[in-house]
Amino acid sequence: MKPFKVTPITKKISVKFSNQEVRLPEEIQARIDVYWKELIESGKSYKRGEVFTVTHKNISDEAIDILVEKTDYAHYLYCQNVEALDEDGVHIIHAAALVETSDGYLIFGEMGSQTSRAGIYQLCGGGIDNDDLKGEYFDFRHSIEKELREEMDIDLSDASRMAHFKEAYLKEGGPTDKMTVVYKCVLNETKEEFFEKYHNFVKKLIGNNESPEFGKIITLKKEKDKLREFFSQDGIKLDEYMQPLFEHIIKELEI
Repeated sequence: MKPFKVTPITKKISVKFSNQEVRLPEEIQARIDVYWKELIESGKSYKRGEVFTVTHKNISDEAIDILVEKTDYAHYLYCQNVEALDEDGVHIIHAAALVETSDGYLIFGEMGSQTSRAGIYQLCGGGIDNDDLKGEYFDFRHSIEKELREEMDIDLSDASRMAHFKEAYLKEGGPTDKMTVVYKCVLNETKEEFFEKYHNFVKKLIGNNESPEFGKIITLKKEKDKLREFFSQDGIKLDEYMQPLFEHIIKELEI
């Protein structure tokens, strides 16, 4: 396993689609197909949509250039839940938003029971898809704008709510060598004001027979002791980037 690495973003990150699809050995593809069939037969309603996996990375003094190929959600879930598959695995790059309120609370969530990652704590965010592809390159701002609207009803174009938004951290390494581009999203509202808007959003979803992505919203005061206390709990299930990201944030708070 490659060691976790979290660094502030100081270079331009470009992600290019190679216009190629992943070709797996027949034995591995057969195992993935069996796993997917078992999931669907167990009652899961997942869609076998596209997923993009990193196949090449070049770092220069000025930029980080990423090349990706297309695979599918069955391949991704197999690597997440069964075995990483090493060089045949899925190594995604995705965007996530570290949301912070005006009174200093960090906001993230526990994925809902209806999702494929039920019970996992993660930031608002998600993988890139064809909708984010602009020509040969992926638009990460477009991706995270979409996720913030869908998961927390935050509109980046709403100047009355937004105080600050920019790329902040890049996480690399870990068991699946996932790359996470973390944006800092600071709101012009307190924790209580955020929750008032979020509860109205959830009511609207339920009224439309929809479920929110997050089964529970977590708010943590941006203080090193509060963060350490939360992430030292036994039994919590974290997306793999969460622990190293918050360890990095704690170190920043100690400076």
